Amino acid sequence: MFSFPEITSSFYMTAAPILVLVTGAMITLLQSVSRRFGSRPAIEFVMWVTMVAAIAAAAVIPGEQVGHLAGGLLSGTMSRFAQLLILAIAAFVMLMVRDHHTGPAFFRGELSSIFLMILSGMLMMVASDDLVSLFVGLELASIGLYVVIGYLQPNRRSQEGAIKYFILGSVAAAILLFGFALLYASCGTMRLSGIVANLPSVASHGWARLGALMTLVGLGFKLALVPFHMWAPDAYESAPTAITAFMATTVKVMILVMALRLFAGSFSTMAEVWYPALVVLAVLSMIVGNIMALVQSSLKRMLAYSSIAHSGYMAVAVCALSSAGSGLPVRAILFYLLSYVLVSLGAFGVVMALETPDNDQLTIDDLSGLAKKSPWIAFAMTVFMFSFAGMPPTAGFIGKFFVFNAALSNHLYGLVLIGVIGSSISLFYYLRLVVRMYMSEPVAPFGAVRAVVPGISLTNALLAFAVLGTLLLGTALPGVAMERLVRTSADVVARK
Repeated sequence: MFSFPEITSSFYMTAAPILVLVTGAMITLLQSVSRRFGSRPAIEFVMWVTMVAAIAAAAVIPGEQVGHLAGGLLSGTMSRFAQLLILAIAAFVMLMVRDHHTGPAFFRGELSSIFLMILSGMLMMVASDDLVSLFVGLELASIGLYVVIGYLQPNRRSQEGAIKYFILGSVAAAILLFGFALLYASCGTMRLSGIVANLPSVASHGWARLGALMTLVGLGFKLALVPFHMWAPDAYESAPTAITAFMATTVKVMILVMALRLFAGSFSTMAEVWYPALVVLAVLSMIVGNIMALVQSSLKRMLAYSSIAHSGYMAVAVCALSSAGSGLPVRAILFYLLSYVLVSLGAFGVVMALETPDNDQLTIDDLSGLAKKSPWIAFAMTVFMFSFAGMPPTAGFIGKFFVFNAALSNHLYGLVLIGVIGSSISLFYYLRLVVRMYMSEPVAPFGAVRAVVPGISLTNALLAFAVLGTLLLGTALPGVAMERLVRTSADVVARK
């Protein structure tokens, strides 16, 4: 007999950040059709109230609360970490947009509403214990991103990038959904916790194996692993830089959290199926991503291929889950993810600080001689490039150290060797940018960028925060961060 799912107080506690964001999205959408309350300051005020309320709700959720909407949502240290990280990224991007020439367009009612709905989808996905709610959250976030890329600055370039992302993203969603369907057919349950319990008994079944592989392909598309990376360079380059920064970081957070829940839990009994395929994806991403970045002249396109290579490094740690008996690979992924998010936001923040309405597609040559014009910005970009390259004393160095250490602990020597080779290749294009900024003369007239001098401003404060965080995570705070991540990874490891 059919019965409605029970909605309890624990569900509202677990879903509180999502409900807050959805409410804010509805209010800002209504503001867009109001003359009295539809001004930019009014919409921005509602957005910030919504963001603060969502962060507070995510921070106070009890540690192991479970939301009973058909068992679809759960709250643990992992989901809370991911939700707070996504909300922090969104707040950083919103602050950077305030000083950017796209600010008036961003703080319109319809765009603000879509942005908050994207966040609600991401928060739903990272807190899902059910394949249906997980997929709904993923597509709610993805469809919103397709719209924002083409709508924030509606020109031919951004709309072309949005269409490419939409088409390939739809293919990836179809493959992922078919994989979920095969897993459900094999295990008889949509719950991830149920799949963890049932999958060992059906791990040799063809449907279960094909479902695991199709799920891996779908995740590879979303994470932009080679050869499923085709959308990333065009989407990153075509999108307004604020959206590029948001997309390059939050998408990795939600996909990697999903990957940890699956590969450290449900799929750990089928490592012989997905492990060889993931090794190939990791190797191709580290090599192809770095080699393609070598030949790029567009700054955002170079960062896009760099992001593909970093996805490969994270995939190395996921490969270590195939034989790991501890949470070391999980903690390595989370630390690398945290450092990557901080450095990416800083690097794209520099791009936003230098862009002008007439030159919003910066090339590497545009930054020639930047140290003479804006020494503070050149220094900040140098720190971020050193961190991307994995050079001490930055967060990127410690992140790669933890990832390679997790791989070595599980005897993945070949992957570590290829990772080191890829990092060596990346030194050329990262340091090339530093050489341009400090050892080249400015390129005129098209190479004009906005001059940003040290001083009290929102942009400088945000970049200073990113620089300080990058250096502290690489020197004084890696031990503290890893201690916190031990507790964060506990609920994932417990599911194995």
